[in-house]
Amino acid sequence: MGEGRGNRSGALRGWLFGAAGPVEARTMAEALGLAEEAPGLQRLRDAGPRQPARIELLHTAAQRAFERRTGEAVCRALEAAVRAGIRESATGPAGRAPGTGTGRLQAEADAASRRLASDAALAGGRGLNTGLAFGIVLSPVVLVLALLAGRFVPPLFGGAIGCPEELVLMDSLVCFAGGAMGAVFSVIIRLRDAYQLIQPAPGRSEPADIPADPVQLARMMRQEGWYRVVVAWFLASSLFLLINGGILTLLTPPAAPGDMCGPAALSPAGHQALIKAWFFWGGVGFLAGLNERWAYGLVRRGGEPPRPADPPAA
Repeated sequence: MGEGRGNRSGALRGWLFGAAGPVEARTMAEALGLAEEAPGLQRLRDAGPRQPARIELLHTAAQRAFERRTGEAVCRALEAAVRAGIRESATGPAGRAPGTGTGRLQAEADAASRRLASDAALAGGRGLNTGLAFGIVLSPVVLVLALLAGRFVPPLFGGAIGCPEELVLMDSLVCFAGGAMGAVFSVIIRLRDAYQLIQPAPGRSEPADIPADPVQLARMMRQEGWYRVVVAWFLASSLFLLINGGILTLLTPPAAPGDMCGPAALSPAGHQALIKAWFFWGGVGFLAGLNERWAYGLVRRGGEPPRPADPPAA
């Protein structure tokens, strides 16, 4: 039973954080059980050095794939193609590039490049979704802690908060939560394609065949996801302060907290005003959260010119 629980835990960890790759990747020669200077490999390199070098890079990248089955399938396909190339180079004339074997090498390398790009896009999307989900789950925790602090901290210093202060605190927390929802919605509508996450940064050039390390990319996107939610928290809180402080008068709350407090019980009209106030502040927070896109990172805004590459060192 413990072993089954451990397997499920390992599967969940692999789904969230990616497969644990080897500390040191095997070379193609090691995978085939050959020496680095084996005659077959040497003939293949002499016949066309560019393709074997590309195969070697893809084979190394596949061993660090986000999904284990993808990495294993790509490695097996590349190793089979190299074996076929070695057999053909052994039977063909010396110094002549093998035909069918080279064609298979190129076809398998192209297929491996596409599969690894899909794997990296999957890693980035899953990491981003995990980060956003973490931010959403963290939001109510922060709200509860803030509510408890507002209720229990003032008595420790001989003070107390009254009805208007409690309503202001509740409105601020509703605005806070609306900001988190706005941030998630903003990211979702902008990220139409997970392949956007593996595009090289402006001003940088990366090999088209070899995508970024998917496990590292997933980790970066997890941080980026909850960072977006945190940015929305601050934006929503800032807008709440500007409106309640009378600095921003374009938006007016439907009711003041003091109007809903009194010795008598809250009337039906008061309940309706309280609900409207919550919807108002939730909407304000949502609109503030949509502006998380102005924080640099994640997806480059459309129409923004690429930054020039750094000049080479003298």
